[in-house]
Amino acid sequence: MGILASLIEWLGETMSPLGIAIIGSLCFLLLWLLIDRFLNPLLARRRVGKLLKTVGKTDPRALESAKHGTLLADADGLRIKRERGSSLKLQWSEVEEVHAFKRDLFTTDLICLAFKKAGKEEYYEIHEEMAGYHDLLEILPTYLPKFTSDWFYAVAVPAFKNNHRIIWKRTPNGLNQ
Repeated sequence: MGILASLIEWLGETMSPLGIAIIGSLCFLLLWLLIDRFLNPLLARRRVGKLLKTVGKTDPRALESAKHGTLLADADGLRIKRERGSSLKLQWSEVEEVHAFKRDLFTTDLICLAFKKAGKEEYYEIHEEMAGYHDLLEILPTYLPKFTSDWFYAVAVPAFKNNHRIIWKRTPNGLNQ
């Protein structure tokens, strides 16, 4: 007879059901402890390692989609093609202010920009899910002097708050903020 069989026979003869339950519970606790202390950290390290390998490869343009609209910019101005098919055009010389803010979409935030047309209370709103949004952010300093992306963190954090900012303003003397 093997040692294990002898142990089981001895436990069956000498142990009460309460003793068997206690030993079973201790075995379960030991198994849980091994999983919690060794297996879970190992799996977590693997997941974090995979995540860190992809951090530099993530392109924010992956969130953009033409179904939300399309943004096209050239030397003349900004053209916004809306998801419904209509199109708007704003000349760079007509831009008086650029506002940045977030919309709370319950589970996520949507970062938006609104271009105010000079002399009017007319705003052209765009957001980060529109195709061409990140390309536009890169070229805005070309068409709006002194435009920077320094505003992004102030608008993005904290989450689920509007965080409205005027991030660019044309001044009457031609100097821009």
